[in-house]
Amino acid sequence: MNLRLSILLVVVLVIFGGTFLVLRFTDSNEIKDGNPWLYRIDEGDIIAVELVYQGEEIAYFRSLASLDWYIAGESGVSPDIPVFQQKWGGTPLLLSGPRVTRPLLDTIDDAAGFGLEPPETAVTVFDRYGNTVEFHLGVPTPDNENQYARLVGDDALVTVPIEWAQVVNRLAFDPPVGRLYQIDPRDILLVQFFRGKDAATRYVIEDGTGRWFLDGEDPKLVDPGPWAESLQSLLSPRMDQIFAHNIDNPGLYGLEPPDTVVVIPRLGGKSTIEWSIGDLTPDGQFRYVDVITGSLMSEDTNLYGVLASRIDPIIALATDPILVE
Repeated sequence: MNLRLSILLVVVLVIFGGTFLVLRFTDSNEIKDGNPWLYRIDEGDIIAVELVYQGEEIAYFRSLASLDWYIAGESGVSPDIPVFQQKWGGTPLLLSGPRVTRPLLDTIDDAAGFGLEPPETAVTVFDRYGNTVEFHLGVPTPDNENQYARLVGDDALVTVPIEWAQVVNRLAFDPPVGRLYQIDPRDILLVQFFRGKDAATRYVIEDGTGRWFLDGEDPKLVDPGPWAESLQSLLSPRMDQIFAHNIDNPGLYGLEPPDTVVVIPRLGGKSTIEWSIGDLTPDGQFRYVDVITGSLMSEDTNLYGVLASRIDPIIALATDPILVE
């Protein structure tokens, strides 16, 4: 390499390095698009959320031991309920903070006029270090594209995207209670039950009529009223407890072999839903349940509990079909 080329390369490197250092040390943390955050908190640090929506209170908390989220029950009245992960999903990220769509006033003179006194929704977010963030949501703006908001401790009036506000509000009036899974009724034509060495009990839907029949050499019409209620519990069965993660001996819970297996094939190439029902818990309140396939996760090795009062009517569909007399 000749001397002239070497000098040229050195000059280029010096210019590049100097430019980098200037950018590195003069770069600010200012938001380049001009829209500030209402607040910011690391999603991984969020451990609890309390909401009051139109006077109705609800609280969520995270189990630090397992990282499972629960809907808090009333102390001494109702138990805590696991959330349905398929719906809860990105909620901690959602609550880590929204961008303000528009700052409106430095000081709010008429909070009631914006639905902020009292607020439509009051939300408090707790982190693992004992810090809290509280914000209020008011009524939608006239164009129905945003919602009025304010951060408690700050006098400013701002707006946030109405889509974000609606999801937050839904946590209060439509909480994501625990489900084993949730499927669309249009995706199924068949429900099967297996119990021990007994032949499968099969319910099939008649093409074009929507009527369900107990399958066999002589198909029998299912009573549509009770079946509709039973089918709903099969499409979105409640999950009341998470007893353990990564179980390695399902036989301890009556799951190998199981008492009952429910199999629901789905149309459109979607995975088949299959889950097993095991023994009663020692207190007799729950039955152990294992979801074999159909989870959003590639494998679901959790041990769930479903109240016996919910699960026994499902087992009865295999032993005592609801037929038109």
